[in-house]
Amino acid sequence: MQVNKLTDSFAAEIVGAKVADDMSETDVDTITDAFLEHQVIVIRDQNMSPVEQKKFSLHFGELAFHISKTNKDKEHPEMLVLSNKKVNGKWVGATNAGDEWHTDSLYQPVPAKCTMLHALEVPEEGGETAFINTYAAYEALPEETKQRLDGVRGINSWNRLRNPRVKVPEQHGDGKSVYDTGAPDVMHPIIRTHPESGRKALFVSPRHTLFVEGLPEDESEDLLQELFAVQQREEHMYIHKWQLGDILIWDNRCTLHKGLGKIKEPGIRHLHRTLIEGTVPF
Repeated sequence: MQVNKLTDSFAAEIVGAKVADDMSETDVDTITDAFLEHQVIVIRDQNMSPVEQKKFSLHFGELAFHISKTNKDKEHPEMLVLSNKKVNGKWVGATNAGDEWHTDSLYQPVPAKCTMLHALEVPEEGGETAFINTYAAYEALPEETKQRLDGVRGINSWNRLRNPRVKVPEQHGDGKSVYDTGAPDVMHPIIRTHPESGRKALFVSPRHTLFVEGLPEDESEDLLQELFAVQQREEHMYIHKWQLGDILIWDNRCTLHKGLGKIKEPGIRHLHRTLIEGTVPF
């Protein structure tokens, strides 16, 4: 097993690994240590069934359920299907998954620790997933901004209908049945401390962070746009070009991600996703 850096600041690939039930403790430690060090890891050339993916996911923590009631594997409701494939004229998974910068389940009281995607089909062109290092984004903030944000919370929501920065995908019609679920807003610190590394990260996203607590709406949006601009600097990014059999795992506590779309027909991107439970941000 070999760990190779993919950028100077974060992201790494692991080659020569065999993800299986009989993995040694040393191999598991190598993978989980690489995850914490590099924030985004890709394990190449794997072929997992849904049951095998769920078992492997448990090395990172307990499985979590996505808020959506749609696009889940019929036999494994913990598993979300991300796909632009149709069978008998019907979509088999979420076609628009992650089309805005976000971190998974920021809109829940206890956001996810990490996410795992397994590539079962990949297109020749398009369908990349981009990542942001939010440790680096925090470190790039001016000192006065860091001080201003100390103890300040962001107000976050799953509901696209309340967020003028985003659109409702065509797949979901008017979006009410999918997004207007009545789930309450949740508040999390804008500057989050990672519970394992102790490092600070910029914990907001254009997709889910609606407002800054305690600020008028216009001032709130101005501040958030300032933070988003720092996050989205090119030097803070890694763009993942999918290969068949990739297992991609990222740390939601210190990254953002976005699906870039633009899959060239007739290409198919078909992924299985598992989510790992996290802890209350502080």
